[in-house]
Amino acid sequence: MAVSLLLLGAVALVFAVFVQTKASDTAERAVPIDPNNAGPAAVLAEASAVSISTPIHPASLTGLGYHPEGESLSAMEPRGKNLSANVVLGLLSRGETPERIHYYVMDAAGRGGPQTGAVDVGAASGTTVFAPVTGTVTAIRPDPMVQSANVIEIKPDANPDVRVSVALVLSDGEAGVNDSVTAGKTELGTVADSADVLDPQLSSYTADAGNHVTVTVSKSG
Repeated sequence: MAVSLLLLGAVALVFAVFVQTKASDTAERAVPIDPNNAGPAAVLAEASAVSISTPIHPASLTGLGYHPEGESLSAMEPRGKNLSANVVLGLLSRGETPERIHYYVMDAAGRGGPQTGAVDVGAASGTTVFAPVTGTVTAIRPDPMVQSANVIEIKPDANPDVRVSVALVLSDGEAGVNDSVTAGKTELGTVADSADVLDPQLSSYTADAGNHVTVTVSKSG
C-alpha cells in the first residue's frame, strides 16, 4: 500500500510539472490577439450590454490583464482564453475565439470590486489609442496616476446609462468633449509612459515594461 501511494504521488508530481511546463510554453507563444484574424475593433469583453473593443489595434498589443479597480465598476465578461495561474482551468478552457484572444486575470493586489472590473491593454508608450466604444466623449480629466496623462470618459450609444473610461492616455487625438467617436477608428491619443511611475503589474505578463491603457465601465452619476 505504501509503495502504491508513493508511485501515485510520483506520477501526480510528474503530471503537474508537465502541465505547468505546457501551460508556460503556451503562454510564452500566445499573442493577445492574432492580428491576422482580428479587425481593428475586435471585441475584448462585454459589460452592461456594451461591447468593449480593443483600444489598441491588434498588431500593437503586448498583453491583456483584468483586475479589480473599485466597487463602482461593472464586471466585464472577457472573450477568449484565460491564461491565468490555474493551469488546469486554463488547459480546459473553451473560451477560444476566432481572433485568438488570450488574457490573464491578475492578482487583486489589495484592490476591491469585481475581479474583471478593469482591463489593462498593453502597448508601447506612444502607440495610438482608439475609442473602445462608439458614443460621445463626456469628459477628459487629468489622470491621478501619471502626470500629463488623462482619463477619457465616453457615453456609449449601446447604453447611455454607463460610462466607459480609458485611463493613461496622452489625449492629443481627434476627440474632444462632446465629440462623437467610433470604436476602433477614432483616435483618442497615445499610450502614456507610465512604467517608470507605476511599475505596471502587466509587465509580469509581457516581455516589455508593461505600459498600457486601462479600460473600465461604470454607471453614470
